[in-house]
Order: sequence, then structure tokens, then C-alpha cells
Amino acid sequence: MRFIKLILISAFVFFCHGLYSGFFIPSRIRVFRMTGLANGRDSVLNQVRDLSQWKKWYPGFENVVLTEELVQDGRVVKATANGIRLAVNESTDSSVVVSMQKGSSPIISGWQINKDERNDSLALQGYMDFQLKWYPWEKFSSLMLDKSYGDLISRGLQDLKN
Repeated sequence: MRFIKLILISAFVFFCHGLYSGFFIPSRIRVFRMTGLANGRDSVLNQVRDLSQWKKWYPGFENVVLTEELVQDGRVVKATANGIRLAVNESTDSSVVVSMQKGSSPIISGWQINKDERNDSLALQGYMDFQLKWYPWEKFSSLMLDKSYGDLISRGLQDLKN
């Protein structure tokens, strides 16, 4: 009986410790990578603005078939790919923001081009924003987002650069 009581008290203490520690991990996580470019601004961002062009550069989209496409100005701006709803939310001359939603909370992906004054070139930044719930297991799992999604962003930026 004492052993069972010790196990229950220990489990409760570990749960409270995990819950308390989870409050120090932010609810909004941004994973980003950056690369230098020599290409023109429009040629790179046109690949991002048109969801039908993603199979040329976005990792994992090589064999994806887009369904439920919405075309505006000759570009696919909304589509569904393997159950993931994609929508171009914002498109300017220097940035593109796309929402990707499979479950209840969307992941916001963005690409931005800035002028790099130091070496007279362009800097292309890619990022993904994650909105997390308060659950401790979700907060602690966010510690691995940088490694898993950071590599995906890096490969996508390298393919865009090429």
C-alpha cells in the first residue's frame, strides 16, 4: 500500500512539475532560416505565390496533386494537397504569407526578401509560425520543431535559390 501511495504522489508531483515548467515555454514558436540570393526578386517570389509551382521547390510536394484549386490572376492561390488546405493570405512585392491547415490550428508559413546592403545582394528568409495550446506535452514537443521543420525550410530555400 505504501508503494502504491508513493507511486501516485510521485506521478502527481511530476505532472505538476511538467505543467509548471510548460508555462515558461512560449505558446507561439517561429522557426526560420535565411539564405543569400543573386536572382531577381520577382522570379523567386513568383514560385512561392503560385501553389501549383510548389512541386518544383517545396520538399515533399514533388508528387502531390492539388485539388479544389482557386485561381486568381493566373496563379493558384487556394488548394488542397493531401488533406492540407493551403491558402495564400498575403502577397506583396517583398513577401508572401501562406496558411497550411490540416487540423484545428493553422501553421503560417512566410517568405520574405530583403536587400542585404553589406554585399549588394538579396536575403531570402523562410519561416513557419506555430500556435501551441497550453498542454505540457504540446509545449515540450515544440522543442523539436526547430530541427524537424528547420531542415525542411532550409531545403526549400536552397531549391528556390537554385
